[in-house]
Formats: sequence, structure tokens, C-alpha cells
Amino acid sequence: MLQIELREKGQVTTPAEVLQEWRLKNQVSMNDLIDVVLSNGVLFLIPSKRAEGKRDRLSFAGTGRGLWGKTEQEIDASIAALRSSWSG
Repeated sequence: MLQIELREKGQVTTPAEVLQEWRLKNQVSMNDLIDVVLSNGVLFLIPSKRAEGKRDRLSFAGTGRGLWGKTEQEIDASIAALRSSWSG
């Protein structure tokens, strides 16, 4: 997971890995606008060019890749940990 440091004036620096991914997908270049969405305490950074495009379910394909782990065992362990935290 990438981490960024929140500076004294509330500024953050976008990690190079994120910028590289955005550039590869032709979504962002320098001086482009980035939409910021705060939802349930989670901050989303969305390139404005992407937001302008037509959105369908397939546009979200692959957005969770690596979120639960990279291998099948890591994914299974993440799911098991989540399920064990449920009360009921």
C-alpha cells in the first residue's frame, strides 16, 4: 500500500507510482485538474479527464487489483480475516 505524508499546510505529494499509472492510461498530464471526493472518511483522487468520460460497469474493471493481496493465499487470508471480524 502506498502512503503519503500530510504536510503542515495540508499538502500531499502524489507518489510517482500513481502518476506513472495515470500517465500510462493517458488520464493525466501536468497541470491537469484532479477531482477530490471525500466519502465516509475516504479520500478519492479522480483525474477530471476520466470523470468526463462515459462511465459503465466495465470502466471499474481491475480497480481492486491487489487490494486483498497478490497471491491466492494472501487473498484467502484477507477474506478469512474479514469474515472472522464479523459478529453474528
